[in-house]
Amino acid sequence: MFNFGDLAELMKQAQSIKENIEKAKEELKNEKIVVEVGGGMVKVVSDGLGTMLDVEIDKSLLNENEYPVLKDLLIAAINEVSERSKEVIADKISQATGLPMNMSKFGGMF
Repeated sequence: MFNFGDLAELMKQAQSIKENIEKAKEELKNEKIVVEVGGGMVKVVSDGLGTMLDVEIDKSLLNENEYPVLKDLLIAAINEVSERSKEVIADKISQATGLPMNMSKFGGMF
């Protein structure tokens, strides 16, 4: 026999999880992830959701001869900050829900 008390408790838990996830998303917006590559020649900053906030490039890389190096460093830095933000998101959502997170299952949810 179905117990409506169990349903009410389940709905209460679901609402609590939803509120915790919303709180975690707000915290992620305020988190800063900083990545430096090339001995600090390129630095990128994102928030915890992976939105790029800043890029700093050493002026020595701003000439035509250094273009390939600059391009490689930017790609490396952006990829690394993206991976770190995924890890931070998974950790925050795991804390909010009490469940282990695999971000590959969520696609563009966050």
